[in-house]
Amino acid sequence: MKTAVHRPLFERIADQPFARGGIRPGDVDLTRRAIGLAQLNAGCRVLDVGCGTGVTVEHLVCESKIRAVGIDLSAALLAQGKAREPALPLTLGHAEALPFPDGSFDGVLLECTLSLIKGHEPVLSECNRVLKPLGAILITDLYSRNGGAIDKLRSLPVDSCLKGAIDADRFVDQCSLAGFGTVCWEDHSEVLRDFAFGIIWTYGSLDRFWGEVADNCVHPVEIRDAIQAARPGYFLYVGAKVGDRLPAPTRSRQ
Repeated sequence: MKTAVHRPLFERIADQPFARGGIRPGDVDLTRRAIGLAQLNAGCRVLDVGCGTGVTVEHLVCESKIRAVGIDLSAALLAQGKAREPALPLTLGHAEALPFPDGSFDGVLLECTLSLIKGHEPVLSECNRVLKPLGAILITDLYSRNGGAIDKLRSLPVDSCLKGAIDADRFVDQCSLAGFGTVCWEDHSEVLRDFAFGIIWTYGSLDRFWGEVADNCVHPVEIRDAIQAARPGYFLYVGAKVGDRLPAPTRSRQ
């Protein structure tokens, strides 16, 4: 899930100050929002797909008393999490083939994960499979507010959430086809801005950040132009299995 030009991008930035609250925008505040909307309480079982160093898993276990489990493709990130807290239930594995029985979890969480994976359908199908009846899927990720320019992001030679920014309308259709009904969609693009500020504080500028993480294989101006054209935003989506009793859908986008 975490692949980049040479060493995976997420592994390269995991120890930076802006990533200490998790290698995704929103930190645990957005996680709390998602968990609250899904009404996942103490004792619920939640799977964090693409858990990275396990920051969210640790938060759910310690603060919310949720029985959380994390899975990620990066052995390096999992090892970093285990070094911080050896008791964290973190597992090595693929999002497209989750090593859990059917109906194992009350909720499945994907924070800035789908945008790193080519082909969302197998992942969404697996999430549906491991969810119990009335189970919830909670997704936070980047999306393009100008779908006509999304190909410019796709052409960038450095793998990242930015390159895989989601087409919002198509994504909701994908979720529906995978067996999920929409509970809510919210725009939280302010957390993306805050995350960018953290990068600038650490590296001095976004141009310097992209130059370093891309090993200078792409000119930062090319990335800047693609970003300006696509106008990336950040969203929170909560869905539930079709056939479950759903609250009235809500949608809030800026």
